[in-house]
Amino acid sequence: MVNLFRRVAQASLLLAICQQTTALPVALSTVWEVVTVYACPDNACATTQPCTTSDGNPPTTSTSSILTSSTSTAAPTATSPLACNADNLLRALRGSSSAAAGFCTTYTLSSATAGQSYPPYLASYTASTSRISSACTCLISQLGTQTTTSTSTSTSTSTIASTSSSVPSNPYRNRNYNTIHDIYNLTIFPNQVNIIAFGGSAVPPGLFADDASGRISPVGNFTDFEDSIEYFFALPPLPISNKNQAAFTHFELAQFSSECPEVAASTVYLYANVVNDTSPDNGKLISILKQTGFWRFNDKGEVVNYDLALIEVDHFISELTSTDYDDPAAQADLINTTCQAQALRCVGPNQVYDSIDHCIEVLSAKPFGKYTNVWSDSVVCRSIHIVLTLVRPDAHCPHVGPTGGMKCVDYPYLTRQFDDERLWGSTDLFRCPGVAAY
Repeated sequence: MVNLFRRVAQASLLLAICQQTTALPVALSTVWEVVTVYACPDNACATTQPCTTSDGNPPTTSTSSILTSSTSTAAPTATSPLACNADNLLRALRGSSSAAAGFCTTYTLSSATAGQSYPPYLASYTASTSRISSACTCLISQLGTQTTTSTSTSTSTSTIASTSSSVPSNPYRNRNYNTIHDIYNLTIFPNQVNIIAFGGSAVPPGLFADDASGRISPVGNFTDFEDSIEYFFALPPLPISNKNQAAFTHFELAQFSSECPEVAASTVYLYANVVNDTSPDNGKLISILKQTGFWRFNDKGEVVNYDLALIEVDHFISELTSTDYDDPAAQADLINTTCQAQALRCVGPNQVYDSIDHCIEVLSAKPFGKYTNVWSDSVVCRSIHIVLTLVRPDAHCPHVGPTGGMKCVDYPYLTRQFDDERLWGSTDLFRCPGVAAY
């Protein structure tokens, strides 16, 4: 009966998310706070189908790129794309790829004139017309390389670079690439909404093994399937969760290598753009999150282990939320929002505080913490785990509570970063067979 009520509640949540397509609620200041979502492109809130190329393989030409979209198509070209260096200007164009494609098509047809207007995402570069022309040429070249239509409502851009004009086909490399690509595609709004509502049952098969475990620095260790999928798919920002109404709208798989079936390495850029069809800032790039690291796969091609790092996540969160968390007022606001949320979700057997005031009293006495060290007895750690209470309150309410529930507790640096034996039972999971340690 409890499971039945939980399923009804989850279904109601998903329905509420998909119905509120025009309302504009006040965004909460809590980082990644999941309450509801107002924007549902093409009424496809529950989309979980990953974007893929037409043949299911990664690109095989030097610095080739894939653009997948539910609404745009372009004729493929037989010409290899330009070998472009992704500087900040080109990344700004990629961050607003839909709008930038139209701008660049027009911009490259005529000479720039004095007083010419530019889109907001190019505000920092308008004095450098030659750089804009060069970046636009690269963008148009890459977008035209290979375009396919997908059932997904979101766009993802992935690149693989090589030193030769052609990369030989390799079944396990293609398999590992596609798995990583499909995982990140499910972090893109609104693809993750169904997983937030229904948990692991909504994750497509073949991505994570049942015993998947890993480390995400600076967040912590994740020791099973549910832990893993909640990190990847429940924590990405939703438009309602931040002042800028931003969410991940597409990603770039910027670096990828897999020289054996068991192991791959990757670097991904996740682009956070404004998602609000009624706002003049809709589509504006707010920030980019970089994640890099290693993956290990089982014989079925599922991710069984991962060791990943979020690079300068504190700066990303500051830009995402337009909030200075060194400000005592912002810290007090985050404590209040976290305590209000736990009072709604951590009830009955999951209750961890006597009242909202009790929660505020306890958290105000704890270190606020830093987003560069989430895995600590801090307010920051609890502000992350309060998001996960929406998916599994029984598992995550203790982490928000006074004791931290063995998650929001202080661990030594060497334990956090180097205790591979305890986490995985091995210290060399991410080395291909036959490769010696140096």
